[in-house]
Amino acid sequence: MKKINPYSLSERVKKEFNRPTLSLREYIGLLHNEGNFVIPDYQRGYVWGQKKKDVTLDSVTFLIRTLREAYLVKKEVFLQGITVHGAANSFDIHLVDGQQRTTFFYLLLKLLGYEGYLNIQYQIRKQSNIFLNDLNIDSIASILRNDISDEEEFQDVFFFKRTLRIFSSELQGLVKFDKNDFLKFILEKVKFLFVIIPEEQAKIVFSMMNGNKAKMTDEELIKAELLRCTSLQDDRIWEAEHSEMRSRLAREWDYWLHWWNNENIQKFFRTDGKQLGWLLPLISNNFKVSFKDFRDKMLNEQSVKQSKAVFKKMRLLQKSIEDVYNNPKLYNYLGVILYIRDSAEQRFAFLRWFFALSNQNEEPHTKTETELKRYFDWAIIRVNHEDIILNNIEKYNDARRVFFTALESNLLFLQNYEVAYRWLLRQNIKQDNQVQKGKGRKFNFNIERDRSLEHIYPKSKIGHKNDEGKALGHNDEELDAKHLSEIKLWREDMVWTCPEDKHVYHGSEHCIGNLVLLYRRDNSKFNDADFRQKNYYFFRDLDDDAFESRHLIHTTMIFSNVSWEDWNPEQIPRRKFEELKCFNEEYPELNDLNNE
Repeated sequence: MKKINPYSLSERVKKEFNRPTLSLREYIGLLHNEGNFVIPDYQRGYVWGQKKKDVTLDSVTFLIRTLREAYLVKKEVFLQGITVHGAANSFDIHLVDGQQRTTFFYLLLKLLGYEGYLNIQYQIRKQSNIFLNDLNIDSIASILRNDISDEEEFQDVFFFKRTLRIFSSELQGLVKFDKNDFLKFILEKVKFLFVIIPEEQAKIVFSMMNGNKAKMTDEELIKAELLRCTSLQDDRIWEAEHSEMRSRLAREWDYWLHWWNNENIQKFFRTDGKQLGWLLPLISNNFKVSFKDFRDKMLNEQSVKQSKAVFKKMRLLQKSIEDVYNNPKLYNYLGVILYIRDSAEQRFAFLRWFFALSNQNEEPHTKTETELKRYFDWAIIRVNHEDIILNNIEKYNDARRVFFTALESNLLFLQNYEVAYRWLLRQNIKQDNQVQKGKGRKFNFNIERDRSLEHIYPKSKIGHKNDEGKALGHNDEELDAKHLSEIKLWREDMVWTCPEDKHVYHGSEHCIGNLVLLYRRDNSKFNDADFRQKNYYFFRDLDDDAFESRHLIHTTMIFSNVSWEDWNPEQIPRRKFEELKCFNEEYPELNDLNNE
């Protein structure tokens, strides 16, 4: 005669255990020798043991090896939670999420000769019920003796048999294996969160958890493994403390996930959509993070202490990353370097160096800032990562000479656009870092995707002459009468003598002396307007809030200089001199090999 169950499942769990974490023995015990683990009609069939493309281990092999390894060192195994709902006046437990794991352990316990009460009922799979109910030591032995057939009529039965064969194969070679001892270990040391939901919410929750059948990402697997390890048995920690700690660490992980999923942060760090951005690659010191490598390297001890240490390390690194992101000057240096390092591997190498350096320094805004500034200076003129790290003075000087030669060319815009852009970007960032009494302000790196170089004196209004005396335009095209009449200034007249050293500087419409950095959409508005018109639009036409280039301080300083009015032929070579002088001050020739 059936027993009457006066309590709901949640009341029974609270009364019998008063904790959310159950062992496998306790989980089975909730059936009270008469209930069933019920597989609802909306659940798919049993498919564990199925080999998936690009996945080394199937789920059965992975879990049985996890159990085997834990058994050898007598460590608890904390699995992903099982979500259920109860049934009125019954000891049945309906599985909303956990069918595959529960069936896995049903099969394993039968293989190991478990004699206690245990029953699974598929609501709509008659053949599955018959197979599972008839399963015993003799029928298992028969299955293991015969070859498995791909032509098995019922999918569930096919994978039931495959699972049993994987068990046998994985356990046969186990050293010091005692079947009864292993059975006891499984019952006592396998644990998981037991989550109970109202019956009316079951299908909604199932749909949310399993509807898209998405494969768990490496990041999700790492999170689950970290939380599992924090829940392993430790005599110094009460179950309530375990539960609180898991909740706190899970919330912390979710905060990191939320932070890295911010669109602005993803664009700035160029994370290529990685769930936790650069956090996991940096913490594991591996550009391509995989669950297996992370587990073997970071969680090889499978202990609460080690998993807590990993969380602490991640917490400190995340704080360092956020501190840099929130510090305008460091943000600006970092942003340029992440742009310059144009492959993910190069960006990882730089970030690994920088945050390792940051963690070594107790005062991150002193030596760390100095080192980052040094890296920024040399990276922007094309010194590679390894030579900057090694402080290779010879490479510094080589890059300095090549960059300077390009910068002083009168055909800079045509021949070395990237050099012009990098220099003007640096000049604008330099100004941003000096505002707010040296605290700086964040540069808007959207310009990386919308950059443009503007000719201050429009190139269409400047001409030059070839050796034969023919008038040419900025693209060396021969000018007709109409365009010739529009010429306001000739290259040959762009001459200025420096009063300091009496050196004569020449200019052209394409040299650094006639270029400023703008956003592309703003550049298109200027067209071939003269300086007065550009100056008016830049400073007085304030109705256009979308004119982003007003945030570029160096550009603004150039447009505020009224010496550009009236087509002054000395203005371009004079400003060219100023930019070259600035470069030589910022990048002096280095002779001392110990000089940083």
